[in-house]
Amino acid sequence: MIRKVSVVTPIHNEAENIPELVERIAATMEAWRAERDGRDWEHLACDDHSSDPSLELLQELAAKYPRLRPVRNPVRSGQTGGFQTGFAHASGDTIVTMDADLQNFPEDIPKLLAPLDEGRLDLTNAIRMRRQHALGLIAISRLGNLLIRFLMTCPVKDAASNFTALPAQLARGLKLLENDHRYVIPILVRRGLDPKRIGDVETRHAPRKHGASKYKALRKALTGVPELLRCKKRLRAGFYDLKEAAAAARPAGAAGA
Repeated sequence: MIRKVSVVTPIHNEAENIPELVERIAATMEAWRAERDGRDWEHLACDDHSSDPSLELLQELAAKYPRLRPVRNPVRSGQTGGFQTGFAHASGDTIVTMDADLQNFPEDIPKLLAPLDEGRLDLTNAIRMRRQHALGLIAISRLGNLLIRFLMTCPVKDAASNFTALPAQLARGLKLLENDHRYVIPILVRRGLDPKRIGDVETRHAPRKHGASKYKALRKALTGVPELLRCKKRLRAGFYDLKEAAAAARPAGAAGA
């Protein structure tokens, strides 16, 4: 049973999306909490040194939304740094990661949480239905998913969705490099997560309303394979392995690394 959820949203120059993002996450999670006898939640908005007023806006909104916790990456480190900062600050037993661009629906968070709360799975990952991305980016993403599944243990269809519910105890103390946020699922498998307790959940996907996408298809195509191979090498070398003290905190059903 889930006791507390930490929603982690990496943020860079998303000031136009932040008010709606914060309000929709709060409304969704307050409804979730009310249905479950007051179980708790928090929203960790991880700012990556935005050059727009994103951080200042988050700090203002925190006065209105008491479960909003704005934090800032120690150095500019992209989406991967947002994941690492969120994992380090999360106080929940379950973490939900999602982008801040509102292409994923905050209202779908309970869909990801339900199999974990019921004890059926330990990790759920979103399959973005009817994706609202350029065809080139979708093609590169699908190729990337095929390569991840071929080279790593990653039993999901859309590893690049970044909309995932996962056990916090396996993410704590995790050091991520380059674009390791794309490989969090195989990294957690290496840390002891049983692949049989990982599942896909269909979720909605919307066009971006404000701002520009941070993803460039050509750059992703050129850098993706070398990054994947370097991550695979680190996995084999045990770079991401749990420390002995943390190994005892694995979720029920977890397998050895």
